[in-house]
Amino acid sequence: MEIKEFKVRMNTATLIFLIAYALYTLFTIFTQDTSTIITIIVFGVIVACYILSFFISPGAFEREVVGGRTIVVPNSFHAIEKTYLGLQAIFQAIPNGLEASAGMMFLVMLVAGCIEVYKRTNTLDKSVAKILTSAEKVGSEKILVLIMVIFACFGGFLGWNEQIVPFIPIIISLCLALGYDLMTGVACSAMIDMISFSISPTSVYTVGISHEIAELPMFSGFLFRFILLVIFDIIVICYVLKYARKVKRDKAASITADIDDSEFRIDYSDIAKNPLTKRQSVSLAVFMITFIAAIAGVAKFGWSMNDLSACFLFTAIAAGVINKLSADKIIDCIIDGAKDGLRPALVIGLARGIQWILTSSGIIDPIINAISKPLMELPSSITAIAVMFVIALFNGLITSGSAKAMALMPILIPLADIVGMTRQTMILAFQFGDGLTNSLWFTSGTLLIFLTIAKIPLKKWWKFVTPLITILTVVSVLSLVIATKINYGPF
Repeated sequence: MEIKEFKVRMNTATLIFLIAYALYTLFTIFTQDTSTIITIIVFGVIVACYILSFFISPGAFEREVVGGRTIVVPNSFHAIEKTYLGLQAIFQAIPNGLEASAGMMFLVMLVAGCIEVYKRTNTLDKSVAKILTSAEKVGSEKILVLIMVIFACFGGFLGWNEQIVPFIPIIISLCLALGYDLMTGVACSAMIDMISFSISPTSVYTVGISHEIAELPMFSGFLFRFILLVIFDIIVICYVLKYARKVKRDKAASITADIDDSEFRIDYSDIAKNPLTKRQSVSLAVFMITFIAAIAGVAKFGWSMNDLSACFLFTAIAAGVINKLSADKIIDCIIDGAKDGLRPALVIGLARGIQWILTSSGIIDPIINAISKPLMELPSSITAIAVMFVIALFNGLITSGSAKAMALMPILIPLADIVGMTRQTMILAFQFGDGLTNSLWFTSGTLLIFLTIAKIPLKKWWKFVTPLITILTVVSVLSLVIATKINYGPF
């Protein structure tokens, strides 16, 4: 009797939750002010989750520590005593989210501070001018392709999303100088990064955690995912180039034609006349070495956000010293840059507040349990596809790939065993569902950061990206069918 009662409550709460999501979606479609969207959406979702906590019967999975990581014990869901949060929890979610995201926030701010030092020394502007000069010889489209390949590697192999935030204004400025628009700048950097993340062969945040929980050899099945990554990126590159060509021929064809992009427009003609000095060249070399070290540190040595922050702080100071900036000027540069990075950093923290209130109210596990149960009743041939779409829906609630992996994998892996699907295929379905919709969900803090920087409203972004995501979804479905047929493994 208690189980039946719980199911009724859960279904009612789910309906309310979906209606709330629909209302917020309609609101964002007709709202053009990006800053307002961010504030209202994040706070609105926090309020919605708070209200939802009164309708969902609380429950929890048992958890145990395996290999130093806390994981969910499958089939351990049980009811717990209900804890009612006070009204103050709505506002407590914000500082708690900021605290939980402190490492990432400081990284974004310090990378922005580092970039500001390079701006003040004219190293960055001269480097961009040099790229523009090269574009006259090799062609602007080749420059775009090179940029997209670089950012595809960031997302595809390192699993970077928020980490690329400080580079977005630079890429936008470069694309504008090449004759393109704001959307092209975001597409060839942030968009391809997020999409590449969805099929990453070596992301520690999704693949690494999932393989550890599934007891698979770390990063096994690399070749199949790598082939899919190449296919995905080729589709994205072709899609962006088609749009970019149209914009370059006719500025009126730009989706963002009515958006003021003056703050990103820099006249590089005079800058291009003056080559990099020896000191600027040395400081640029230091930056490149630091950047490579950061990639190696994350990929090979498990560097934390604080390690990366320290790395870029060192680079900022080193660049200032090399270019003979005084201590006061170096500090001022870092502070000014950090101010520019504060806005996207706050979005990261605010978005984390959603997860805090779900966890504090004790409703996150009931939601996970309710979503996972229907999958148990599906035939093995369509389970993988169903998982992809369920995870895509769930991604709107919790956008953190690592958090979802730790919570859901202990449930999905036994499910794979039961229905006769390989664990590797189940993880692939999880990747698709987790990653592709990062470019769509208005609850995605990362997406909101990118759009805030570029001042692109969600309505315009959806108009641009929806056809591409539809194509990639079809490719994902076909990929899962193939993976099921070949028993993608090793197991």
